Amino acid sequence: MSSDAASPLLLSKPAIAELARVRRPVVTMWINRYRATAHPFPGPVATRNRVDHYAADEVVRWIRARGLGNSDTLVEDLALHAVLGHESALPAQVVLDGVTALLCVKVLLGDQLADLDAEDLLDEVDGLDPDDRFLFREVAALGAEVDLLARHVDTMSDAAYTPAAAFETLMRQRFRIGPRELGETALRPAALTLAARIALALSDGERAVFVDPSTDGSDLLVTLRSLLPEYTDAVAVTGPADTAATRLARRRLVVHQWRLRPGGGDDGVPGPATFLTQFPGPGAPHLSDTQILSAIDDVALQMWDGQSAVIVGPASALVDPLADRDAEAIRSALLRSDRVRAVVRLPEGLRVSRPGLSTALWVLGSADASVKPADRWTVLADLGGVDLDDLAAEAVLADVLAAMGSRDTVRAHAFRVGRRYRTATLLASGSLAPPRPHRLPRPRRPGAEAAARVVQLVGEYRDGTTRIDTQLTVPVEYRPATAPTESAGRLAASRELAAVPGNRIDAADLLESGAEDAAGVVRVIGTDEVLGRRIVGERGIDRLRFTTRHPSGRYTEPGDIVYCTSPEFGAIVDVEGSSVVLAPARIMRVTDPLASGLVPELIAGHLRAAGVGDRATGAVRRGKPWRAWEIPRIDPSRVPAVTAALADLRRRRQAAAELVATIDRLTDTLVDGVGRGALVIAEDTVLEPEKG
Repeated sequence: MSSDAASPLLLSKPAIAELARVRRPVVTMWINRYRATAHPFPGPVATRNRVDHYAADEVVRWIRARGLGNSDTLVEDLALHAVLGHESALPAQVVLDGVTALLCVKVLLGDQLADLDAEDLLDEVDGLDPDDRFLFREVAALGAEVDLLARHVDTMSDAAYTPAAAFETLMRQRFRIGPRELGETALRPAALTLAARIALALSDGERAVFVDPSTDGSDLLVTLRSLLPEYTDAVAVTGPADTAATRLARRRLVVHQWRLRPGGGDDGVPGPATFLTQFPGPGAPHLSDTQILSAIDDVALQMWDGQSAVIVGPASALVDPLADRDAEAIRSALLRSDRVRAVVRLPEGLRVSRPGLSTALWVLGSADASVKPADRWTVLADLGGVDLDDLAAEAVLADVLAAMGSRDTVRAHAFRVGRRYRTATLLASGSLAPPRPHRLPRPRRPGAEAAARVVQLVGEYRDGTTRIDTQLTVPVEYRPATAPTESAGRLAASRELAAVPGNRIDAADLLESGAEDAAGVVRVIGTDEVLGRRIVGERGIDRLRFTTRHPSGRYTEPGDIVYCTSPEFGAIVDVEGSSVVLAPARIMRVTDPLASGLVPELIAGHLRAAGVGDRATGAVRRGKPWRAWEIPRIDPSRVPAVTAALADLRRRRQAAAELVATIDRLTDTLVDGVGRGALVIAEDTVLEPEKG
């Protein structure tokens, strides 16, 4: 590093804990536990105000090599600490705004900012933002620190691979470092994705223009950009406001390759356009229901024929009965305009900072002049008790697209979660909530298909019975002596046994049921699988994604014991191997069972029976530390016979489990078909057991 480069970043113990996403005492435990090992925790390099500070690069390398902590983005987060944790005379908000502006400049220039001196950089920014709509003011406010922060921004972008990813790293910190309003209205990804998918489906292809009249929101448009093809000329229309939140939103949109266009004012945006917005927004997080409905009314007035709008807001304004007369009047007027084509109550928990607040979604479209006012409709859906997963999102999308069509389209559509209601009826009730929540329908087979399924399952049952060998012999001999045991710590010291930590994986990267059958997907084993709450194979992760996001990630080997001690003790053996263990589950690996006499199945069964996870009365921790566990050892010459017997029993159990599963599927098919009247069981097919 040259003499004019940024000074090395130093971290205190609390900063290390925050970086690794662990509790503060964990860092002290790392320092003490690994002090006498070959790779101890890095020592302090400076002391400030009697507080030890550590070289950040050394700490990150050590944590990653050990596979510790709860963060998979250590390098990116370290760059963030370098940006926001350096000693500065500037206010924190000025630094934050300046860094986001520099990231935006980096995207527009496509070059390293460190190659420009302060004067040249400011000239470039003036050329990029001559009207000072989103950049110039923030960069100029950095003053003498612009060179240092520009180098930090280069480092941060390299660590996150792209300036856009670095910008999102900053946005994820908005709940901690930014103004409170930045995070107060934030929605969870499921809600953002649903709204963005609807807006994309309603847009006019490549000519589409997207409008966010809230002026300071950006989450929805950023989510929508991720759904658009990479080289789409994405045009976003924003309002004329000049607040800090508005300027931040513009910078974020530019970073994500949106081409900004000034708003059209009260006359709206002519031509094909789709409105996509959320109320309340970051700039005004405490709008009343009346104010929210007034803002939506303004959106409806700006819409031209053929345009549509997707609006997310609180259910208290969009769905529930209104106590305020002004709010009721505005909502009634919107309903009478026939622009409100679909109303969807979303599940609770979608507002990050206020998970108990119910959220709803409105879809507006042009009024159908061919339909008489008395015959106009609105489609309502209530997903209050439904997980907003891909299945629910697909159902909502299909129903909304049908609701935006003509009367014939609505009549021909088989609604899955929604239902068509006469607008006049809704106006009289004062509520936009359907009489009862909708549930996703369970797929039902026609009678012929159900009968064929029964025949198929009966055949599978018969095949399954042939695979079960009823002739079982297990030759055993009585021995009065018990098998010797040794502590796991001693076996680890002799390298006959090894403990391997699990992988820290973002839950969003996991794939659910059936993942093990997909190409390129590996099984995941976590505490749920170890404790029997899930079947091994129900969850998986894409191999390429795992390798990319976790270059030092670990797979199991055949015979590895996967165990956990919290929330309770459990241990299973991964016979096949090549699985990804999800922390806090860990791996106990026998180096050479044939030579050591350590059989994984025996060890797992012994530990489960020995009560190593029991908690003593008054104890804080559950059970003994793993190094104190007693591990059984048998004569190495007996290992082949024991493993062969256990493998035979495992195969028999698998065949029996498959047979039981077939019986369960046959029972479900029969119960469903008979219960719906699609199947009838003939009396002559029911066999009575013979007596005598």
